[in-house]
Amino acid sequence: MFYYPKTFPKNKEGFLKKLVSFLLTKAPKDKMSARKLIHEFLAANNENIKDYFPSYWHILFVYYRHFYLKNKRHNIVNVLRTVSVRSLSGIVPLSVFTKPRNSCPFNCVYCPTADNAPKSYFPDEAAVMRAIRNEYDPFLQIQDRLVQFFLNGHSVDKVELIIQGGTFSFYDKEYREEFVKRLFDSLNTNVKELIIKGKTKFMNGRSLDDAKFRNETAVHRAIGLTIETRPDFINKDEVKFLRKLGVTRVELGVQSLDNEVLRIVRRGHTVRDTIKATNILRRNGFKIVYHIMPGLPVSSDVKDLETLRKTFQDVEFRPDAIKFYPTQIVWGTELLKWYKTGKYKAYTSNKLLKLSLNFKKNIVPRWTRVNRLVRDLTKNDVAVHTFPSNFRQTLEKELHKRDIKCPCIRCREIRNQKVTELVRLKITKYKVLDGVEVFLEFVDKEDKLLGFLRLFLPSSDQRLFFSSLKECALIRELHIYGKQVEIGKKGIVQHKGLGKKLLEESFEVARKKGFNKIAVISGVGVREYYRGLGFGLNKNGEYMIRIL
Repeated sequence: MFYYPKTFPKNKEGFLKKLVSFLLTKAPKDKMSARKLIHEFLAANNENIKDYFPSYWHILFVYYRHFYLKNKRHNIVNVLRTVSVRSLSGIVPLSVFTKPRNSCPFNCVYCPTADNAPKSYFPDEAAVMRAIRNEYDPFLQIQDRLVQFFLNGHSVDKVELIIQGGTFSFYDKEYREEFVKRLFDSLNTNVKELIIKGKTKFMNGRSLDDAKFRNETAVHRAIGLTIETRPDFINKDEVKFLRKLGVTRVELGVQSLDNEVLRIVRRGHTVRDTIKATNILRRNGFKIVYHIMPGLPVSSDVKDLETLRKTFQDVEFRPDAIKFYPTQIVWGTELLKWYKTGKYKAYTSNKLLKLSLNFKKNIVPRWTRVNRLVRDLTKNDVAVHTFPSNFRQTLEKELHKRDIKCPCIRCREIRNQKVTELVRLKITKYKVLDGVEVFLEFVDKEDKLLGFLRLFLPSSDQRLFFSSLKECALIRELHIYGKQVEIGKKGIVQHKGLGKKLLEESFEVARKKGFNKIAVISGVGVREYYRGLGFGLNKNGEYMIRIL
């Protein structure tokens, strides 16, 4: 049985074959001319545009299935490529969801519980809808997403796996291990071949370790694996299990650094838990992301600003990235009841804007990334609309108006811009618990970011859970930006040796501080890259280690 994407209109396949043949003959040079030709073809074939206007990925699927092997060099893929923002950070992010049942044991006042969705999520969110369409099967979710990215013209050889849905650490270990194994099995299956030929060999590793081993040289390689959990779930046993799975980044539901706020919202953890979790994760090489929620009950703009200040200025915290999620009043929550009775007053849009401007101007350091500024919820999910859904755009306009340039990584990424002359290395050092972080970055004359490396220099072996890391300097992250380029090819920024240069600089910094070994918490699919630079895989924790 030949494979077809679930949302592909099979009844239109014959019509689409004629359309693709027409486009290949006319050879449009850009998307505008292609769209004009599609309209022309529809009119000539008496096709009602209101009833059906083909998605570009429908056209590309038919091209790959019926024309690609005979006409590989045609420019139609580049012409019909959709917005490339998803791969402009150098990788393609693939989000998948764990099953709804038993997704989190807590009942925070702001958190919704919906049927057929993990706690804190709604079934009409785009990513959750994909999960539901695939019955929360990890293999099928990855396959679905890989197919969509590929048919939208993106390279899918370097992907970042992101597991979402409730509290990952609350699920039993057997379920989590099988879930992650099937993610790797899906990546180890050749999606391009599946699309072109309609069939391929579906991989099913003998074990998690076997699936991970295969991914080291697979067509679709996992450059990282991210999970979401709570600070109070991070301990020695959990960290060891996360490394067994291949996890490289942990997102912590911190929400606030005020214990009174945490108590009132029934969060179930304290600021001390966040400090402990951050230190443990950093000491064992993980990348760290905080979720912060301004506007919670009994908080205020003063308290929220203090949380943001402490997050980046106090040595106990200092995460690598942050998701800034202003509190939203959604259906099915205790918070909605509090709002209706006057027990809770939401932030006004102006107050949130003022806080965000202050945060961007005076607090955000250049070594962190502000991944999100609002939670992407549908209008149907929000019960009380306290700020506009396009708040990020509103903030960006205000920043531009006031000539405020945010120094965070996301705002400085080179993306698809041209590199100005005078690329230089910049090094920033900052203290954290049990050591010093060194942030090495290549920037151009306009301070646009081409790539960076996070190097942690520990002052002791405290909270170290893997013997292989003893007396090691730790590379926690290496990232080269710019549009993603396939492995083996060169781009404007990627695959031009910047990663190797950053590594060499980190070796020198570590040597000067007396370290004779350096370790990397490598994504499974990046191990071959590090092997080529003199690193070897140590089974104890699965770190790539090199003698300096």
